[in-house]
Amino acid sequence: MPDNTLFHLGESMRVLVIASPGLGHLFPTVPLAHAFRAAGHEVRFATGGLGLSATDAGMNVVDVTPGLDYGEIYMSVGGDDNRRPIHADDPEDELLARLFGRVSSVMVDGALDVARSWSPDLIFSPVLQGAGPLVAAATGTPLVEMPVGVYDSRHDLGDMIREAMRADYDRHSVSADARATVRLSMMPPSFAELLPPERRNEGAWPMRWVPYNGGFVLPDWLRRRPDRPRIAVTLGTIEAQWGGIAMLSPLMTAAGGVDAEFVVTLGGGDVALLGDLPDNVRTVEWAPLDALLETCTAIIHHGGSGTTMTAIAAGIPQCVIPQGSYQHTDVGVVARLGTGIVAEAETLGARECRTLLTDEGMRKAAARAREELLTMPAPAELVPRLAALAGPRPATSEEG
Repeated sequence: MPDNTLFHLGESMRVLVIASPGLGHLFPTVPLAHAFRAAGHEVRFATGGLGLSATDAGMNVVDVTPGLDYGEIYMSVGGDDNRRPIHADDPEDELLARLFGRVSSVMVDGALDVARSWSPDLIFSPVLQGAGPLVAAATGTPLVEMPVGVYDSRHDLGDMIREAMRADYDRHSVSADARATVRLSMMPPSFAELLPPERRNEGAWPMRWVPYNGGFVLPDWLRRRPDRPRIAVTLGTIEAQWGGIAMLSPLMTAAGGVDAEFVVTLGGGDVALLGDLPDNVRTVEWAPLDALLETCTAIIHHGGSGTTMTAIAAGIPQCVIPQGSYQHTDVGVVARLGTGIVAEAETLGARECRTLLTDEGMRKAAARAREELLTMPAPAELVPRLAALAGPRPATSEEG
């Protein structure tokens, strides 16, 4: 029978992280989970698919969908126009909500079982993980929700996902909301000020973006800055697959004419699709982005929120070539802040690379964005406030 002991400040509490089955959604949750652990609290993850790599961060994990192929869910048709949301250039929020409503729906039963058997004091989940609010409401547990980027920061996106999960709420007889809900925001204020009003997260608790990209035994070339400027090139954890890495072929052709070293992370992509590589291009299957960017002067990437924020944390200029999924959302802000440029993959070449390396205004803007990020509270600073949010938890009918 679950422990009914009420939580008191200064005592250990239990935090259940309900994470979506993708690295781009999992990784941003890890720094706060580490902060809870370091403060003496218990942390458990309920997730599936690629989310199980939370074990690499030292976390205890429950697989709530064993054996499930999430690829079939992500690639399923998204609406009457037969678009696939994961590849749509810039899907409407309703389409995004339907996609992640399906992803969340298959996780609900397993996540609810974990919560009822483990009895957490606090539930923490990204906004697009709709199982988090349902489980929090069903168990009377306070909820902490966190947008992982701009695309999921719309204040009513959770309501859209809930509507997409109406059958799950009805099936579990859940009609109320979590008894307390707090939203976190990792966007620097100057970044947020450039967003449409519905994405600014007024009243959210600020929390500094702390990069987490998994652990790695650093090779010698990654332990120090090279003799000439280094430019990182990455398409994240999704876009390089299914042939997407071929979009970098024009850049690779132009790279030989740039006085810089290029490091391309393949991310599961076929290196042969890049064409003949000049001598100043190094390819690696994967490297932790935070460690890589410590050695870089600039980065060229797909526009993923995690990559964008990690580049801000590194204080370096960025060139964004948004492709598919929901990665167009950050692009305008990066350009308007002056921290980067936007380019088309087909025409990206030596001129844009030289701009990244030599534009002093862009470099100063990137440094200012980093300094602003560092003024935000670190995850560890939020733990006492979140512990106070948990407070005494009332017993539910499932706990007897």
